[in-house]
Amino acid sequence: MRILIASLPIGTGHDIAAKALAEACLKLGMEVEFSEHLVGKARIETGLYFWALKYIPRQYGYIFRWGDHSPLQWAKHRQRWMRIGQEILNHVYDLYEPDIILATHPFALNAWAGVKEIHSHLKLVGVLTDLSVHRFWYEPLADAYTVWLPEQVEDLARFGVKKEQVWQTGIPIRSSFHEPAWELPLYAKDPIVLLGGGLGMGPYYRILRKLAEADYPVVAVCGHNERLRWHLDQYSWPDVVTIVGYVEKMPLLLHHSRLVVGKPGGVTAAEVAQSHVPFILTHWIPGQEEANRDRLLLHDMAVRGDKDLLKWVRNILPEESPLRRKIIHHQELWARPHAASDIANRLLNL
Repeated sequence: MRILIASLPIGTGHDIAAKALAEACLKLGMEVEFSEHLVGKARIETGLYFWALKYIPRQYGYIFRWGDHSPLQWAKHRQRWMRIGQEILNHVYDLYEPDIILATHPFALNAWAGVKEIHSHLKLVGVLTDLSVHRFWYEPLADAYTVWLPEQVEDLARFGVKKEQVWQTGIPIRSSFHEPAWELPLYAKDPIVLLGGGLGMGPYYRILRKLAEADYPVVAVCGHNERLRWHLDQYSWPDVVTIVGYVEKMPLLLHHSRLVVGKPGGVTAAEVAQSHVPFILTHWIPGQEEANRDRLLLHDMAVRGDKDLLKWVRNILPEESPLRRKIIHHQELWARPHAASDIANRLLNL
């Protein structure tokens, strides 16, 4: 069985999920290839996305929600990406002859649907990396979707997707999160970990200044954002504060964490839930991460700490804290550490 995994570099979660899927499929003896052939075509959307998040985040959130409720806008968007797919992906299909396309980004799903119009036997699977389903994920030619929460099954049902087409497997995360390396902590014993996704997004200085008041070890992970790391290094922080860049051994760091503070990216939420460490949400991308926030709160896997952060930290830090135990209990209920291998096994019967 030949699997082609298609994604786009808009955020890091899509790529992390793609790598986790590749690992799981290879273990089952499948042939796996990655397709990055749409990167050039998505350059404008990628640039506009990051520009909007930086300069007009509130307006971006409005546009995101408007697109979710606009069938006409969805139809135009789908037709454009299907046309792009037919223009540049047919030769990719001829080169790899895949049996199944795993799309971890909606643009990739629509583009490969354009190829499926010509090669009808090709199977398409949309792999969602958030906790809700935006209308742009809807692709009538998709054979299946993978989601985390039951609400997402209902999200897809509103577009007419049959429930048997929706696999409630969870978000694919690295196998190292369920096969932890039992080593000593990386930086400090049971630190508070500040996360802003792989790109280090958010008001780190304001949050870190507040966390430093707790007089407890804090590790601020800046991800690939070296500019942010340099900026934070210019300040004089208490000895309890450690500033780091991208962390290769994130499973190890989270396993040894006391508390995670940050934004609710879908993959981050899945990794934190599997690590069974309380999650305080302090900031989020308008639109998709607002929905992630609300569903994490709904399932008691996190608390909202954009106000009174220090109060929440001091409430959750103690081992005997009832709130701490409640969050960890619900994370244990909802964690799906084997999502990638579950998806790979289902592909065999697609």
